[in-house]
Amino acid sequence: MSAPHTVTVQTLDHGPVLLVEPSWCVIEHQDGNHRSGIRHDGVEHAASVNVPGYGRIDFLKANLQQFPFAEHSSRDVTVVVEIDGEHHEFDSDGLGDLAAAIATHVLCGLLPLQARLQSLGE
Repeated sequence: MSAPHTVTVQTLDHGPVLLVEPSWCVIEHQDGNHRSGIRHDGVEHAASVNVPGYGRIDFLKANLQQFPFAEHSSRDVTVVVEIDGEHHEFDSDGLGDLAAAIATHVLCGLLPLQARLQSLGE
């Protein structure tokens, strides 16, 4: 990540747009988009697991994201998380709810299933 700076992006609908680049943005902005489609993306974080026959699989990919010129949605920075092939945006409270749901699933679903599976093998 680098210090904030500005870049100029050539858009289809507004010509050259001066864009303040946040320090967490890691993508290079391409010309030829609509101004409302310009987005900032942060470093992607993912959980991963070794799946027999497939190798290491990433899931719950998540990163900071912002559409600074959004016209019909929020311009706030959110965290976008890939769930079941779809990308869902979360604010801080929503991300806390997601983390709690994952933790509950681990504690009340996956770990009891692991214990049950182990008992079946005995």
